[in-house]
Amino acid sequence: MEAVNEQDRTEMLAAKIVGDMLRNARLRRFALSVAENLIDTWARGGRVKQQIARPLRWMLTRGISPDGKKDSPAISSDLGRLLTAWSAGVNEDHRTDPSRHIAKRGRAIGAFIDGTDFGEVCEMIESSEECVVRTVDEFNRHLWKYPAKVGSILAALLAAMNTSIRALRELMRPVEKNVGPDLLADLTLSLVKGVNAKNAGDLANSAFELLRRLHTGSLLLGRSGRPLFQVYLTDFLKGMAAELDPVLLGKARTALAENRESIGSALADAYEANPDLALALISTLGAVMNASVKASSNRLKALGGIDMDSLSKAAGRAGTDLDTYEVAELANESFRLINRLHEASPDLFGAVARSIADSLDTGEIRRALEWIVPEMLNAFRPVIAEALPALVNGLCDMIGPAGGYESEGREEALVRLRTALHASGGER
Repeated sequence: MEAVNEQDRTEMLAAKIVGDMLRNARLRRFALSVAENLIDTWARGGRVKQQIARPLRWMLTRGISPDGKKDSPAISSDLGRLLTAWSAGVNEDHRTDPSRHIAKRGRAIGAFIDGTDFGEVCEMIESSEECVVRTVDEFNRHLWKYPAKVGSILAALLAAMNTSIRALRELMRPVEKNVGPDLLADLTLSLVKGVNAKNAGDLANSAFELLRRLHTGSLLLGRSGRPLFQVYLTDFLKGMAAELDPVLLGKARTALAENRESIGSALADAYEANPDLALALISTLGAVMNASVKASSNRLKALGGIDMDSLSKAAGRAGTDLDTYEVAELANESFRLINRLHEASPDLFGAVARSIADSLDTGEIRRALEWIVPEMLNAFRPVIAEALPALVNGLCDMIGPAGGYESEGREEALVRLRTALHASGGER
């Protein structure tokens, strides 16, 4: 079909839809009500206008009043035909010239941008802050005069949510009943297959380049050796932190932790009431772990297939780029903090540890270790047999005279070790 014929068909369908809408009884009643309201408002201006208004009302009533006929459902069908005809016309245009509409749209976009003063728009948005905030305040002031209406709004939201849940359930029901696993997988996974991988890669590259440029620009514009991003973020966090209530923050954090506890307790109660759910989770634990293990194994296999020279260079660069000083400083700061806490409260760690130890069931722990240790040792005996000589020799090298490792209390510790070994029957 020629494009011009499709265009003519589109115009005829559009005209038919407009005509059907004008003949629609509800629309004509609405138009009549609007017209009568406008005439009544205009006629309040004087007696002459009232005299003129009477024949106008009569003509409107005769001209656009509903004829009593039922609304025709043909408009819905015509809308479908209109969409089809319009799509066919666009497709024909694109087959003839894929860029046919670009120039026209470009001119329209250019005219819009040329005619828009974005500075004025920006100023309007910035200056509207107080007005918007005051409007919200007025809304709240009037709304909360009637708490029952607030309750009605919340009830309406709840009803809308419940309706949405049921609607989604009904939307999925035909798929559940009528679509087989193979067809469902084919339909769904074809969407994944149909994604243009090249375009997705180009998009990712653009995003990566944007991040790189932002980072580079932040470094170039940095102050006092700090990236500009860090400077601005520090200022923002300092300003926000100054407004935070520490007591309220602590209470909120406690509330969130207790809410997590409530969620865990609710799940436990649900499992207790429905043990099959808990059994299903336990029974699938192995399969879930298998998937994670296989994924990790495949990643390592992929690394093993890379050229060793290239892999070695990449690993060497990673080791070179690693800031070992900062790693060590992290450990140092951790131990400094622990020592300071111990100096301030010498009994803190011991009291916590004793409290935990006193609450442990030593009998159950002993029973568990009596079978866990032998079984684990027996299971890993071949591994231990291979690793033990290297471990023992390494320990001997460290504590031997030629080890070269000197520290405070070393000699005392070695004497105690010799004494313990001798008392247990070991050789001196």
